[in-house]
Amino acid sequence: MMKLCALPRVRLANLPTPLQEAPNLSKALGGPRILVKRDDLTGLAFGGNKTRKLEFLMANALREGADVIVTGAGFQSNWCTQAAAAARRLGMRCVLIKRGPVDGYDPEEYDGNHLLHFLMGAEIRVATRGSIRRVYEETMEELRERGYHPYLLSAAGSTPPGVMGYVNALLELLSQAVEMGVKIDYLIHASGSGGTMAGLVLGAKALNTGIKVIGAAVSPGRERMTKSVVELVNESAEYLGLDLKVGEDEITIYDEYAGPGYGVITDEKAEAVKLAAETEGLFLDPVYTGTSMAALIGLIREGFFKKDDTVVFLHTGGSAALFPYKAPLKAYGLGRPMPWRKPPWSG
Repeated sequence: MMKLCALPRVRLANLPTPLQEAPNLSKALGGPRILVKRDDLTGLAFGGNKTRKLEFLMANALREGADVIVTGAGFQSNWCTQAAAAARRLGMRCVLIKRGPVDGYDPEEYDGNHLLHFLMGAEIRVATRGSIRRVYEETMEELRERGYHPYLLSAAGSTPPGVMGYVNALLELLSQAVEMGVKIDYLIHASGSGGTMAGLVLGAKALNTGIKVIGAAVSPGRERMTKSVVELVNESAEYLGLDLKVGEDEITIYDEYAGPGYGVITDEKAEAVKLAAETEGLFLDPVYTGTSMAALIGLIREGFFKKDDTVVFLHTGGSAALFPYKAPLKAYGLGRPMPWRKPPWSG
């Protein structure tokens, strides 16, 4: 782990983030002791888990002399918000290539993360899944021809340098647990591109913590995601110089709470958002943290945890993504049918 301290890193986050008790939520669920690791308070833009990854990723970009960051993800992406904010903080331009229903999609109403991207002055290009690779290639070539030095942040930061952010977070969490006199049994979080989970699994195993890491997939496809996380853990261990490997049997991912597709709101996700707000004043979003909270609620109700277990819920941020879902969340809260479940901006 000593090599972790020697890796290039630029400080972007307010660390350590708090580790807080959630007694009202635990009582409401009749469940185990629940603690919340508040990585929504990392301090870059609206906070979130990607800030930890960007500390290592942006250090590499600076070392290579980059003046423009090129990256992308879904239309209302938390990753895009964090990446654009990091670029602006470090004096760089940012081009965001986002997935949308049609090429060049531009909604009449700007809301949530899309509004934040616009306010930060990011150059936004929207493409469908079928054309997005071509748009990336054309964008990189165009920027070089214009005299810029673009740096591509791929896979939403889920590469070995980005994984280091959550190896470091695991170290931080252990230190806080010791200070609180707590033994952590489980850690549950939302898993999308797999980088956060890879870092947590790698850190937990390398330090022989006994913590069982549970990923709540935000998209269907448990087998595919499991293979991806295994590969990323093993690549990252090699990157750190650790003689360590994991197999698929060491990765625990649930995709039952994802719903039919990425970003699709379900009753379970809406309940999770409402319950966290009502019990702890904790705001989640229906895509990531709403999914992981739905998984925590579901597993408690199924009797997965023992009463004396201590479970850490990792709040990975993304609260700005709550607001574009205001119509279905209002309907759910009033006991009415949701006007839509698949968001109109999804591609």
